[in-house]
Order: sequence, then structure tokens, then C-alpha cells
Amino acid sequence: MRRLILIISFIFSSQLMAEEVTIKLDRSWGLLIGDQIIASVNLPVNASELDQDSLPQLEKRHGPWLYLQEVAATGEQLQLHYLLVNVPAETRQLETPTHTLRTSQGDLLTIPSASFSAGSFLNATDDAATVTLRGDHQLLAADFSPLHKKLTYATLVALLTTLIWLIWHIGLRPGKRLPFAKAVFSMNKLRWFGHKDVDSATRVMHHAFNESAGTVVIYSQLQHLWDSCPWLVDLQPEITRFYQQSASHYFSRNPMQSADFDSLIKLARACRAREKMA
Repeated sequence: MRRLILIISFIFSSQLMAEEVTIKLDRSWGLLIGDQIIASVNLPVNASELDQDSLPQLEKRHGPWLYLQEVAATGEQLQLHYLLVNVPAETRQLETPTHTLRTSQGDLLTIPSASFSAGSFLNATDDAATVTLRGDHQLLAADFSPLHKKLTYATLVALLTTLIWLIWHIGLRPGKRLPFAKAVFSMNKLRWFGHKDVDSATRVMHHAFNESAGTVVIYSQLQHLWDSCPWLVDLQPEITRFYQQSASHYFSRNPMQSADFDSLIKLARACRAREKMA
């Protein structure tokens, strides 16, 4: 019985507090889309006693007509700042949305709705049924011409840079390379273009040895090469075999088997590795 009395008294007090909430608009007529409406709500309690989580959500459209921008609390009054964000087909009566608030003691307060009239931008002679509805915002066509121009300039700069790099790497840079760097580059070009010519590769290696030693190096005078390029001494067996095969190929009546292209480029790379460390 006591529990039933408490429930009845709670319901009665809630309804009583709901009836004590009043609302008043600063303007109730002559409103158009984009106008601001301030609803002043008189509360039976101080606004500081309200549960903040029960207040209407800001920056949100409440119903099809109003958008809540701000809620200001002063004493026993709340001010709801609405923005009219829609336009009716003809002047008509509208209402503000209702909200239910909760106090810190758990009591419920209902904010009633208030009526106002909103006007239309349409001509009085226009038929509402023939009006084509449009969205709130209409996207403008983007102008991509500056972006296309920048992209064209960037592409031209990239192509020009690539061309300069190719000219330097293939045409100008080899002249400034060390002997075996040029030898590896020349033999790579032969391989890239499918010309694995052993004679051409042999001549390239001879030029590299001669340029490194500062004189023409022959098989019987390999000591000049070791004296001029001591960093090649650890490759002495491979270099000696190269000169033996070269001398036999060019000057012997019964030439021994010449080196293949892959072994020559392998020797050139090994000499290049020692050249970089010298």
C-alpha cells in the first residue's frame, strides 16, 4: 500500500511540474527561412538543477523545420535558439518541438510546443503541386583547370629531369668514370642490346687494364699491372688466365678455348669492386 501511494504521488508531482512549464516565442509570425526563433521556457526549478544529459541536443535538426543552435540557461529560464531551415510551399502554422527534461532528483519536466507562422518564397500564383523540390545545398561545378595545368607542368618537369638523367648517365657520365666502371657499363650495354660479343668484351677489358696501369699491358709484362694496381693482386689468377686466353686467341696457331661473355663480365665486376675500395 505504501509503495502504491509513493507511485501515485510521483506521477502526480511529475504531471504537476509538467503543467508549470511555459514557453513563449520572441516572434510568432512573419518568419522566413533563415530567421532565428528564440523560445523562452519558464521552469518551476532553477536551471542548474536540470540533468545536462536531458537537454535538447545542439547542432541538430529537430523536426523538418527547426535547427537548434544554442541553449542558454539563466536562473529559472531556458532560452532555445532555433533556426528556421525549411520553407513551406505556402504560408502555414508550425509548432516548435516538445522536449522532456529531467531534474537531478529525477522529476520530469515537459517543454510544450508553441505555434508560429512561416511564410513561403513562392509566388501566390504558383501551384504547390508543380513546384520541384530541391536539396538544401546545391553543389557548384568545380574548376579543375588550375589543377590540370599544375599536373601538366609537373609531368613536363619529370620528363625533362628523366631525359637529363639519361643523357648524363648514358652519354656524359661514362667519360668521368674509372676504367672498370666504364668497362662494366659497356659490357652491360652489350648484354642489354643482346650483343654478347666475346671479342668486344675482351677489348673492353684490355682497355680497362691499360688505362688502370697507365700503359699497354701484355701477358709477358703483367708485373707492370701489379705494380701500378696493387689492389688487383688478389685477382691475379683470374687476370692471368684472362691474358693467357687472350694471347692464345689472338696470336696462337692452336688457340685455347676463349673465355665466355659471362666470365668476362664477372671479372669486370670483381675488378670494379676492388677499384672502388682502392
